[in-house]
Amino acid sequence: FAQDADKDVIAPITKQGSYAGIFELGGLGTFGFSGPAVGPFGSAVGMEYFISDGTDVFALLGFNSTSGTPGNTTPDSTSAKPSATAFGIGAGIQMHCHPLFSTSPYWGGIVSFGSSSTDEGQSGNSDVKNSTSTFGVAALAGFDWFFTRGLCLGGEMQLGFSSTSSSHTGPADTGSGSTTSSYQPVSTIALVTNASVHLKVFFN
Repeated sequence: FAQDADKDVIAPITKQGSYAGIFELGGLGTFGFSGPAVGPFGSAVGMEYFISDGTDVFALLGFNSTSGTPGNTTPDSTSAKPSATAFGIGAGIQMHCHPLFSTSPYWGGIVSFGSSSTDEGQSGNSDVKNSTSTFGVAALAGFDWFFTRGLCLGGEMQLGFSSTSSSHTGPADTGSGSTTSSYQPVSTIALVTNASVHLKVFFN
């Protein structure tokens, strides 16, 4: 390839033993499978390690916790601080193709799990709570563009399946003063797509 002889080209880092920190926006944040959002912009952080030339494994983690104020309560809510918590984890493998100048295309796969819960406070004498968990597996394809030595920007697309379960606990339909709670579990399986952008920082 002609670009291999160009001394001005910043060569992508894909050698065995290389490792990098990952900052991802819009990927694990929605877990790639319409799951709960993590972080204010749906973001995650992680690590990538090349187990051989052109092949790396990676792990991602996202977490977010928020607490409301009295101004966030609804007229029928007596709780002063509604809250929400969400987290997600993911792991996968990427196989890098021959670089195109400073760009390294890759493909691979990922499995992920996410969970979220919200406490909307009390309605009457009953707590109003919601919970959701999502498991997904997907194929992925993307690229890393090295704009300088050790730093790259990239984009990624995913196509896969997800399984989501959710539940709701709240007052029964017997009146706002009822102390009885209702529980409705819901499960779905879907074919989904997801897109994300990322920044990687290599340490060697």
